[in-house]
Amino acid sequence: MALVPCKECGTLNSEHADICLSCEFPTKGRSKKTLWRWVAFGLAMMLGAPLAMYALDLLKTPQASPSKKA
Repeated sequence: MALVPCKECGTLNSEHADICLSCEFPTKGRSKKTLWRWVAFGLAMMLGAPLAMYALDLLKTPQASPSKKA
């Protein structure tokens, strides 16, 4: 059984381990950090894009000023 260093923290783990025993970084497959980064990006786009479009629409639309009648 060979020991391999963790790509994240450098701790030696068994080559058969699924996650690092020290930092819980996955030793095989897609990393957790990359997956969560894409999830956060997707949520930001879903929430941020409509808000930005609404703000731009408010800037483009001329505001009617109240007329003063005496």
